[in-house]
Amino acid sequence: MIWLSPANGTKECSIYFDIRDIDLQYSEGQSIGVVRGLVGDGSCELWGEVFLGRREFAQILPLWTESGKIETFSEDVDESLLLQEMLSIVKNLQFMVGSSKENLSSFMHQSLELTSQSQAHCLAA
Repeated sequence: MIWLSPANGTKECSIYFDIRDIDLQYSEGQSIGVVRGLVGDGSCELWGEVFLGRREFAQILPLWTESGKIETFSEDVDESLLLQEMLSIVKNLQFMVGSSKENLSSFMHQSLELTSQSQAHCLAA
């Protein structure tokens, strides 16, 4: 589980990205594919995807409630910053543990510390 801090005026590590699926291929010196998982804050969980390769980006998929409204995080969460952090941290993890799907899968089940220049990134297993 990766802890992120995209919220204004809150403690660090207020949002998590719990990786559930890794579909990466290594080609020509870079990883291409997608890492998917739950993005949540303890009261709201949405599905997030981080795409690596030629066009790298992160996205949060909309989730509709039973009443037909789209579920979202509180207004304190800066979604743009959240997406930037998701992409950045997945790229860093991918770089640290190697490019293979097996390496990333085994990483998900280990407890490792991630050191980052930004104090906003926290990692826990």
